Amino acid sequence: MKEMQDKMPLPSLMLRGKLMHMRCAAHIINLIVKDGLGAKDAMGVKVVEEAIGRIRETIAFWSATPKRHERFERAVLQEGIKYDKKIALDVKTRWNSTYLMLNVALNYIHVFDRLAKKEKLCFSFRPTDQDWEFARYLCDRLKLFYDTTELLSGTSYVTSNLFFPKVCGIYLAIQKWEASDNSIIESMSAAMKEKFMKYWMDVHGLMAVATVLDPRRKMKFLYAMYTQIYGPEDMFGEVKKIKDLLIDLVKEFEGSMEGFGATDGIVAGGSSKKELNEGDAEVNEIFDKYMASEQTVPTSFVCTELDMYLEEDMLPRTLELDVIDWWKVGGLKYTTLRKLARDILSIPVTTVASESVFSTSGRIISPHRSRLAPNMVEALMCMQAWSRADMLGPESSALNALMTCLDDEEEGLENLESEIIDT
Repeated sequence: MKEMQDKMPLPSLMLRGKLMHMRCAAHIINLIVKDGLGAKDAMGVKVVEEAIGRIRETIAFWSATPKRHERFERAVLQEGIKYDKKIALDVKTRWNSTYLMLNVALNYIHVFDRLAKKEKLCFSFRPTDQDWEFARYLCDRLKLFYDTTELLSGTSYVTSNLFFPKVCGIYLAIQKWEASDNSIIESMSAAMKEKFMKYWMDVHGLMAVATVLDPRRKMKFLYAMYTQIYGPEDMFGEVKKIKDLLIDLVKEFEGSMEGFGATDGIVAGGSSKKELNEGDAEVNEIFDKYMASEQTVPTSFVCTELDMYLEEDMLPRTLELDVIDWWKVGGLKYTTLRKLARDILSIPVTTVASESVFSTSGRIISPHRSRLAPNMVEALMCMQAWSRADMLGPESSALNALMTCLDDEEEGLENLESEIIDT
């Protein structure tokens, strides 16, 4: 990134390249969770690996062969449980697969107990009640990161205005977990917080500006969150840094008369209808308390376009708002801020979408399918896209299941090949 900055004309870059590099949100979350799951005790043992080891062995045993899986499925039906979520072993290097593995396994605790009593000779490593209790405890915490990653990886709505509140929610949740009675969760939280603070300074500036440009939050949201993160004394100084950055951006955008077509048709998405997780609830509660207390914060006279926007009443947070549409219509009187919002709100906060394109192509044209004709590759891609979009009618669910199965098999072959190479 430094070399690229040297090769580009500085006047063409925002604030002369000061904001050129922003880290991928999904990558940061991934690093935070990995550090938490890799936390070690005084003896150097990975505490989380030790706690979920028996559950992993159990799932590995019952998903190892089709015969064992059939016996497991029969036991599920005998327990009167609907088998709509298939058990699958996780990939240790992917924390989200560990979350999904545990989340699915928790639905079948009684099935594993039944099989342990019925098949004592071949299945002797049944997870204990403490193992299941910790798995549930861990899933509750990983759900926050999983939901956030899923939301920020969206492609049909803007994400930059969503990032800062989500990150604040993660910080507040980690801070609360540090006081946990469970020593494993406490160790995990300390490791997560250390990694979080390492990347906090890299991401909070520009993303805080994006939050201010959301008419449901504005600058008051920063006051509410920074009071919790930095404390009442240091809060004003930190908010001033963001406002100074915003003022510098407004000055740079003044006088620019570009068109507004770049973000036409981008939809903000209906995230408000999703169930609130622990981080969201904490953030909203703090913000509501701040607004109800009617604290007085330093404000300037309404003499500039930015001041007018900040002094104007906020929109209700419950409103399902298309942020881009609001700036195209409701923000007509803020000509400079509209241009700023167009460029800031259109920034994708993760590289997941672009990376998934390469992952998908590598999965379709893999070494095992290298002799496919171009028209067959195109047909496979279209069928997969249509089935996932539910455009093939009632038969699409079966086809979707088939494609998922093929994807799983492909990934299994790739993992097997890498293991052979390593050995």
